[in-house]
Amino acid sequence: MVLRWSFCSVLQVVSALLLVLPSCCALPYILQQSYNRFRTGSHGEETILNTSSVSPDTFGKLWTYSTDGKVNAMPLYVPELDFGGSIGVRNALYVATMNGVLYCFDADRNETIWSYDVRSPELGIDVVSFIEIQRVGMDPNLPGNVYGNIGILSTPIIDFSNRTIYFVCRVKKLLPIVGSDNFTVQYGFELHARHIVTGADRYGTGRVSINATTGIASKRYGAIDKTLLFDPYLHNNRPGLAIARNQIWIAYGAIADKGAYRGWVMTYDMYTLRQTCAWVDTKSTGAGGIWQAGRAPPVDDEGFVYYEAGNGDFDGVYNFGQSFFKLSFENNNISVVDWYLPTDTGMDWAATNKLDYDVGSTGMMLIPGTDLILGSNKLGTIYILNRKNMGGEGFNNSNAYQNFANRGKGELANYVKNNYAYYNRGGCLGSWFYIWAEKMPMNAYHFNGTHFWTLPVSSTAFKGLSGTSSGGAVAVSGDGSKPGTGIVWATIPTVKGGAEANLIPGAVFAYDAEDLSRIVWNSTINQDRDDLGIFAKFVQPVVANGRVYISSFTNSGTIIVYGLNNYSSPVPPPPPPPNFSPPSVGGSFTTFDITVSPKTPCSPTYLQGSNMAFRINGTQNAELNLPRNQTYLFRLGVPCTYPFYLTTDPRGGMFDTGRITAGVSTSAAPFPEPAGVATYLNPLRQPQVIPCQDGMVTLTVVPYRWNIDGLIEFTTRAYAYDGVPQIPGPTIAMKAGKQCQIRIVNSLSKWTPVANCTYHSNTMHCPDTTNLHTHGLHVSPTTDDNIDVHIPPADLHRYTYNMSSDHLMGTHWYHAHNHGSVTLQVLGGLLGSLIVKPHASYQLPDDLAALYNAVSARTMMFQHVHFGGNTVNYSTAFEALDYPGVSAAMLAAAPFYESLRPDAVFYTGARDFYVVNGQYQPVVTIQPNDVTLLRMVHGSALRFLELELVDPNKWCTLVLVARDGVFQSTPYQQPGSIVLTQGGRADVAVKCSAAATGQDIVVRAYANPSRDLALGGEGRHNQAVVFTIRVAETGAAKVANLPTSQAPLPSYLADEMSSALSFGGRNVSEVLLSGMSGLNQGINLQMFPGFMAPNATKYIDRLCLGNVYEFLVMGPGAGLMNGMPTTHVGAHPYHQHVNHFQVSGLNGANAAAAADVVRIGEWRDTVPALALNGIKIRFRPHTFTGDMIAHCHILQHEDRGMMGLFEIAEARSESCVHVPPPSSCPPTSSP
Repeated sequence: MVLRWSFCSVLQVVSALLLVLPSCCALPYILQQSYNRFRTGSHGEETILNTSSVSPDTFGKLWTYSTDGKVNAMPLYVPELDFGGSIGVRNALYVATMNGVLYCFDADRNETIWSYDVRSPELGIDVVSFIEIQRVGMDPNLPGNVYGNIGILSTPIIDFSNRTIYFVCRVKKLLPIVGSDNFTVQYGFELHARHIVTGADRYGTGRVSINATTGIASKRYGAIDKTLLFDPYLHNNRPGLAIARNQIWIAYGAIADKGAYRGWVMTYDMYTLRQTCAWVDTKSTGAGGIWQAGRAPPVDDEGFVYYEAGNGDFDGVYNFGQSFFKLSFENNNISVVDWYLPTDTGMDWAATNKLDYDVGSTGMMLIPGTDLILGSNKLGTIYILNRKNMGGEGFNNSNAYQNFANRGKGELANYVKNNYAYYNRGGCLGSWFYIWAEKMPMNAYHFNGTHFWTLPVSSTAFKGLSGTSSGGAVAVSGDGSKPGTGIVWATIPTVKGGAEANLIPGAVFAYDAEDLSRIVWNSTINQDRDDLGIFAKFVQPVVANGRVYISSFTNSGTIIVYGLNNYSSPVPPPPPPPNFSPPSVGGSFTTFDITVSPKTPCSPTYLQGSNMAFRINGTQNAELNLPRNQTYLFRLGVPCTYPFYLTTDPRGGMFDTGRITAGVSTSAAPFPEPAGVATYLNPLRQPQVIPCQDGMVTLTVVPYRWNIDGLIEFTTRAYAYDGVPQIPGPTIAMKAGKQCQIRIVNSLSKWTPVANCTYHSNTMHCPDTTNLHTHGLHVSPTTDDNIDVHIPPADLHRYTYNMSSDHLMGTHWYHAHNHGSVTLQVLGGLLGSLIVKPHASYQLPDDLAALYNAVSARTMMFQHVHFGGNTVNYSTAFEALDYPGVSAAMLAAAPFYESLRPDAVFYTGARDFYVVNGQYQPVVTIQPNDVTLLRMVHGSALRFLELELVDPNKWCTLVLVARDGVFQSTPYQQPGSIVLTQGGRADVAVKCSAAATGQDIVVRAYANPSRDLALGGEGRHNQAVVFTIRVAETGAAKVANLPTSQAPLPSYLADEMSSALSFGGRNVSEVLLSGMSGLNQGINLQMFPGFMAPNATKYIDRLCLGNVYEFLVMGPGAGLMNGMPTTHVGAHPYHQHVNHFQVSGLNGANAAAAADVVRIGEWRDTVPALALNGIKIRFRPHTFTGDMIAHCHILQHEDRGMMGLFEIAEARSESCVHVPPPSSCPPTSSP
């Protein structure tokens, strides 16, 4: 049974005929929001713009219309309109602004034909500022969903047969108070009708004030016994206007869902502008606002109108909150003919209503040629309904004609808001539906005439950014269904931040409608020429007759016009560098034109990507072998405006342009360069910093083609944030006392070269299964930092880190830690820095506060890029599989990523080197006499990093402030070197004197023989230049003094050096990191037994929470340990999860050799197990029970089995017994 309800006073008898407009797919006119009454967002008669004619060489910005106020309404287009007189026939563009001005522009030139301003100083009428209408509960310092003035917000509509444009404007009127000089303010809305040729008033109606009353029920199911008055101060008209049955349809919600609002629908006679009906969608309760992100309601062939309501109650009689409904207008009454109440999988209606996952954010779309209508909710669920039987109510969407999710696995919501369009590809090809939601790529779904395919058939590489409250505003143009003519146009924010409450930049993209992976053009290719400026949310691009009209909020409101032009003339070269003397005769240069395919990524931002094909003077992937000491002119991304000069090094070797490295090199000298000389002098880039304080960060694991400054190119794995792969990954900034969630999405193909992917095998296995370890955090190993989580391809996991309020600020890092593939993934780039910021109550001494708060502080992630000999054993490369236990047959059968081959491309002999933040030999610029903080993170899987300052003049001073995220007891000066253990961190303050101004001071990796007794031969490496310190004035504020103060430490890092040990019958537990037979590795001659092993063999020891323990960690040296022979001499790096430890003893010859490696009493989480006699450490397990992981941080050793578990148990629990020998824990409470 179809429920019907109607209530309207009969105001006037009018014709109930449907206003007939041109059909949706043959419109040479754009007369209403989303192009047509079906709201498909598509233009089917575009004969000029196609995938061949549009390119960076031919298409770009033509001019900009300046407007009085921002443009939130979609512009409208009327071709070949006869204005008469000297103006004649013009193509017209109609633009409405938030300052209440309606423009008629010449669509083919920057010329205003006429304009009409609603504001009238004579009548005391003005538009309304958002500040005037902020509701209770809204932050007065924030602008909210709209900002600035609110005049014409909704998209007007044109009745072309009567040459009339209708629009609604929000106004206020100053009314004088009788007998006083003061005024009272009257807020309201006005409906206007203007002639599209002259701009004159139509029908003699002038300004029509919008007022309304309707009957409501005072109780949920009571009779209609109360009158409700429409409050124009409270409500907001966001949806575009519609025309159906000779009525202008106007709908209202509220700003930010504040106040006692309702969802109103009003109809006005289109000829007399008299109100014919007012209807409310929540009559007995409230809410149910209608806003639809500005989308107008679709109108079907019979004149029925389709809306969707936001959060509100529903009963199917008086209340239709959070539902889709079909309205009819008959006899001056609006009635509900049909409805659908959606739920989402696993949630009932009440849950989605409470969580604000309503359907009110998108508007609906009729699918041409069918009885189907489409809508969405904020969760990204797409609903396909039969408009003749919409389905009523059904749990889990059981009564919908069809539904499917446009969101990644595990995504709770991706916020769809007026972000879709529909394109008929013709014939048997079917149609595609395009949707670009927040946090998602734009996806295309195939419609076969009756149903949609539920997986995307095409997707963009670029994702909508989270936190913008807007995905992409999408429109499609094409010449009917001719192949090669379809283009999807979209505007999208390019930075995070609420587009609804902030002015944030955006970009325009043009994608091939048949292949969304192909970018035809975008406004960032030649940003100087085509820049969009400030993004205007929800406003679809308007495409007509070879032009694209885009709203921008730049300069308080503009319309940018893009189109075809001749942009292919060569870009003039820049002036030569300062003090430059051309070495070639006559000052002319050999010129190389570097073009990129696809042509879109040729701005500096996009050139950091990969998977591009480069052509040098037309030659694909050319490699240049250039003479030494010669200067060349490179024109990057021709015809883009990025030319530069480059002089090859007099000694030969590699070069890097600073903007592009892939495919271009010189190879006149072997790698590396002569000792102490840096030829790569690119400024050190800082990874993107992502705050995670009571929030969530999503990292997606993707295949990535990594080119390291032209040295080497290979396929690996990388973390992508907001769709952009990064090596290293972004820096995540947590805060003490706040919760941080990190979601890992594994987007790698399924690839299991070892049968059944046995998770605890001590061999290379499961190379595409991943997880996450937060190296250095004091968090629960059970609920937070649990490495027994495995995330296979096409799966995800959300980690929740509950940071205690006393968690110490510090420098840490995160990386993949899936046992058996740790080496491959960490060497390959699945890592990033992690900064913990202090709780507000934490008091840092002034000198340290100045250092850590300075803008000059740098984060430096050191990575070891390693290719073993002529193989990829334990290498950085994606394809590396030759781990112990992986046979040649397994390698041959492994399904490599063929599309991403070839394997690593070596431009020189480079196979083993360090990079900093993914760069080779970068430059860190510091000011003379300024103290600069360097947060050093050694993300190596293999080697110690012995950094040495090559500073014979002693210009610079290094002070070690913190190790492994814990402050030193007192900052102390280093002797010009810093030794970083694999996985270790060092916060170093550096200060160079004024005498060093203008100097480049090299920092090298040097395996100093004086440390041989401490570090042995395990993992030592030399490199002439790791990075360079450049001393130069920059004008930034300076930190004058090196720190000397002691920082307070929390209770879980209380000094234990003099504490009594609590270890049963002995006071030291010996931990042996040892090589075993063959390539096997173990702790105490036992390989990692796995998390599922019986307790008797699973744990090295069971420790008691709150007691103090001391371990002797062996390196190992020659001799016996507990009667067991050791076979390998070296200093394996010992790493312990969750609980930091203090260095409590250096044995024998180790003390002198380890003087600048470790200090007695300092806190560490990773330390070299010193060669010969080992190292003593002590700690008190604090706060957390569960499995404490310990392993060698030469990660290939960890993968082979050099990892063990300690069980941390409550002090009084029966299981808190030391094994061996068994003894009861003393009844000591945790401090």
